[in-house]
Amino acid sequence: MKRVVRIVFLYVNLLAIVLLLATYLVTKINPGKFWFPSVFGLAFPYLLLTNVLFIGFWLLVYKRYMFLSLVVVVLGMHTIRTYIQFFPNKTKNEDGIKVLSYNVYHFYSYFDNSKNDNSILKFIADQHANIICLQETKLQKEGILNPLKLKSMFPGINHCQLAHQSRWGGPVTFTSYPIVSMGELRFEDTKNMVIFTDLKINKDTVRVYNCHLQSYRLNATDYSVIDTLDLETVKMKDLRRIVSKIKWGYIYRSEQVILLTKHIESCHYPVIVCGDFNDTPISFTYGKISSLLKDSFVESGRGVSDTYRGEMPNYRIDYIFHSKHFRAYNYTRFEVDFSDHYPISTLLKTVEDN
Repeated sequence: MKRVVRIVFLYVNLLAIVLLLATYLVTKINPGKFWFPSVFGLAFPYLLLTNVLFIGFWLLVYKRYMFLSLVVVVLGMHTIRTYIQFFPNKTKNEDGIKVLSYNVYHFYSYFDNSKNDNSILKFIADQHANIICLQETKLQKEGILNPLKLKSMFPGINHCQLAHQSRWGGPVTFTSYPIVSMGELRFEDTKNMVIFTDLKINKDTVRVYNCHLQSYRLNATDYSVIDTLDLETVKMKDLRRIVSKIKWGYIYRSEQVILLTKHIESCHYPVIVCGDFNDTPISFTYGKISSLLKDSFVESGRGVSDTYRGEMPNYRIDYIFHSKHFRAYNYTRFEVDFSDHYPISTLLKTVEDN
């Protein structure tokens, strides 16, 4: 009987190993050509945990089999580091470029849909950042949320760039550095977009990208179907609708990130790329960006740093990337409940200054 149980556990372990290995390939597979493997990226933390538990299980029961999962986990350490960090780069010297990125959800509290602009604005002002990249910002001509008035509320901020994704909102980049030039990347068949701002920082020109890539566009009805997933009561048309939204979310983001990375590659300046990418570290989106740039969380973060706090499982989908021209310190995810996203920040220093 014990032998049968051991064989069953072994086969389950082998399945978990194969699936974990599959997640390591997700960053290389373009969803525009084959979208389904991207879904495995969402399962990565659970598959990793399953394999870690099997290592512990076999260590107690049959040590020889422990190495099956152990080898696969070790092979994926580069991938695992995009999810969890233990040894961050920290510095008490605040000289450098402090960057803050935050999807503010139109300045509303996500869970009770109440106006929350004062809390968010005070939080941003208290960070004393040199570059502030906001997504899903209200762009009012009058009132407290007028970007020109916002600029005066943030210490040291003298300049800003904005763009309309819709009649009433879009991304805004605030900065304490002079703006040399600015531009936009608009994508077909969607309101999502990227703005880029060339800044004069000391003797350097640095380009800052403020990004908001495609979401799945799941609504309250979709979430209710997912939360109560009962095959006896859920209609197939509802499942097909949700699967279609997930599929096209991956496809749209793949097209958007290809355009974005081509634009970054054509830039002759050091770059900082911030924003809400709506994709996890185990994704084609992340793979394309991280092949060009460094991830400030991987360099200087601690723990897991999930940045989305909405109704889907929480993942890290907000990022601050940068050129090798910089080194990141003091990456922070702020656990404030003003939006459906957590704000993130990092301190960037030029390599020559380290």
